[in-house]
Amino acid sequence: MDQNGAPVSGFDPEQYARVEQAAQLVGKTPEVFVRDAALAAAADPFLKALGKARDRVAHLSEVFGTQDTSAAGDDTEAWPDPAPMSSRDLHQPHGHAA
Repeated sequence: MDQNGAPVSGFDPEQYARVEQAAQLVGKTPEVFVRDAALAAAADPFLKALGKARDRVAHLSEVFGTQDTSAAGDDTEAWPDPAPMSSRDLHQPHGHAA
């Protein structure tokens, strides 16, 4: 709410009602609730990293979007099994579980 009690712009009435209800549940005013949530988000390490990487992500997107992936091989090729096992291997003990 602003000084005259009207909802803060940026929230439609349904969203503001949800914020108001959440604020009441934790014993805060909607303004304090939103301020605390914004401050917590600003301190979040993940969001800080996203903010720092924002320009790089767009650049990487452009780079990967222009790469020729046909040289990487056919995705339909099956990877070889690195350690094929037979049904006998499944029934024999192979050490102890930690």
